[in-house]
Amino acid sequence: MLTTLYRRRLERDLEVWRDRGWVTGESAEAILLNLESQGGGLRLANIIGFLGAVLIAFAAIAFVAANWAEMPRLTRLALLAGGMAICYGAAVILAVRGFRWFADAAIFAGSALFGASIILVAQSYHISGEYPGAFLLWGAGAFLAALLGPSRSSLLLALVAWCIWGFYEVVDYQWLVHWPSLIAILAVATVAGVWAWSPGVHLSVLALAGWIGTTIIAVGHDQDWHMASAVVLAMSCAALCFSLGRATPPANWQRHFKVYGPILSLYGLVAFLGLQFPLQAVMRQQGGGDTTAGMAFLPLALSGLLIAVAAWTAFYRQPGKAGPVLESALPVAITAAAAIFVAGAYTVGFGREDVLLQSLFAVLALIAVIWAVACGNRIGKRSIAALGLVTFGGEVLYLYFVTFGTLLDTAVFFLFGGILMIALAGILVRVGNRFARTGRETPR
Repeated sequence: MLTTLYRRRLERDLEVWRDRGWVTGESAEAILLNLESQGGGLRLANIIGFLGAVLIAFAAIAFVAANWAEMPRLTRLALLAGGMAICYGAAVILAVRGFRWFADAAIFAGSALFGASIILVAQSYHISGEYPGAFLLWGAGAFLAALLGPSRSSLLLALVAWCIWGFYEVVDYQWLVHWPSLIAILAVATVAGVWAWSPGVHLSVLALAGWIGTTIIAVGHDQDWHMASAVVLAMSCAALCFSLGRATPPANWQRHFKVYGPILSLYGLVAFLGLQFPLQAVMRQQGGGDTTAGMAFLPLALSGLLIAVAAWTAFYRQPGKAGPVLESALPVAITAAAAIFVAGAYTVGFGREDVLLQSLFAVLALIAVIWAVACGNRIGKRSIAALGLVTFGGEVLYLYFVTFGTLLDTAVFFLFGGILMIALAGILVRVGNRFARTGRETPR
């Protein structure tokens, strides 16, 4: 559908360009023929065929499960093994004939049957053990099928199975840091990067974010960390991800890092901005007094280590221009300031209703928002600037309804904040005019 709409728009544009003499009639026809040769018109059929293969696979699973008790054991194994053989055999035939999407669908169906076979065989032969191991085995089989295919959908299935495996190991079997699932996620991310498959890298980064969040929550709950320290640790991870995404990669990583860099920096930015709200909320609810050193300062020490790595990445893995360095260094500085504020609140014993403490965190959040808008404008990413503006609106509403105890306190904060922002805008205009007169690049 999207390809059809694009073709219609392109036909209209080519007609205008031909009338203005920008392209010739032969060039316009060649452009349209090239679009047709890419097979865009078959994408809807491919998607429908893929969904049909998925439905058939789950229909087979449901049929076998419904008649499982009445079947002899050998018949059960024969049906399961035969179903997988048919799926993988069909994938080979379809791949040879050039139907790549349908071959991918067949591999996905075989991987889905493989997972169902693990569960049903374990039930049939009364195999006991830790049930997350079934998801480990399922993910391994899907990952192997994805490599042999190759199959992007089977790679996605492996990622989902391994994420479920790691989650249940932490939640039900008291793993604090489940390193094996992290290795599995990185393996999927590596394959997606080598294939230059952007959706796979997106999902891998999201899975990594889920692993980091689950780990921080599990360790924080076990060690009785203060929630604000845990949030600062998560902010440090987000700032590090953004700095790594914006950094200039080594020469031998360039081809693959082109996929990883923008995606890693995007999700690092989203997490960095989003964590401003829970940090303020936690400090408002719990304050900074009545806590032990282990609850407060151990996660802050880990945050300091991550902040140091992020700072090194910002300053030494960036080009010589000041702009890219500041883009990566400012989130690191904001995170470091948040850690200092939290540590100071613990040391001095700020109360949760302290206006000064709330003002400091609000100022940090507003600086982060202004930085995000400026960064989006500088690198030409409207989505980042829009995200910063949305976060600014959320921060203003949060300050108005939640943070300050009285409307007078809120009015005073907004008044001084507005004056400072207008003054900053005036300074930027003057600096921009000076740069324009000297012929240098205007900072944005």
